[in-house]
Amino acid sequence: MDRKDFKIKNTAVTLFCSDKADAPLILFNSFESDGTEIVDMLSKMDTPTFNFLNVKVDEWNHYLSPWNSPSLYHSEPPFDGGADEYLAFLEKSVIPLAKKHIYGSPSYIGISGYSLAGLFSLYAVCKTDSFDRAASMSGSLWFPQFVDFFKNAFKRKTSKIYLSLGDKESSVRNSTLRTVKDKTLELYETVKEQGIECIFESNPGNHFFEPDKRSAKGIAWILKD
Repeated sequence: MDRKDFKIKNTAVTLFCSDKADAPLILFNSFESDGTEIVDMLSKMDTPTFNFLNVKVDEWNHYLSPWNSPSLYHSEPPFDGGADEYLAFLEKSVIPLAKKHIYGSPSYIGISGYSLAGLFSLYAVCKTDSFDRAASMSGSLWFPQFVDFFKNAFKRKTSKIYLSLGDKESSVRNSTLRTVKDKTLELYETVKEQGIECIFESNPGNHFFEPDKRSAKGIAWILKD
């Protein structure tokens, strides 16, 4: 795949371009990687050809949180609800630039992410019709009021949703984080009731175990028809 690197408003963006026309475009919001590891893993899987757009998100708790909420830990900044601002940035600046550089037009656009970026992927399909598919790996679905919001705001246009969680992620002391499995399964049932193709997978380990591998696994699922 042909790699192109950009800086858009001080945000590092890496685009891996397919050599085939009209391949889908998968957007991945990352914490600190450029997406190389995930693309390498996907290249070894039986997936259709794709374009991969990696966006490195600074100020994670700001840009990926849908509304204000206190931090879970004193050492971390609070969640201050910058998701709408960031989503507008993706739609108005990042995705149009990617479309100029890929071959042909994407057959669809998928959005994906890990942890809070997984939550943001699900928020995005509630707020816009830009994304046909979404993958939320170890998504922060413990986020206060999010599942209730999703139930009321989810857009049925989305054709596939992938959800996953580590089997030890809810085995923690923090009472908010302990709800993540129940909340994820609750959202999963909501999506199924809508008739949307959806899967929930349990992976071994805690929240920090093999995030790239889990991410590649989820993206591979939404790529397959």
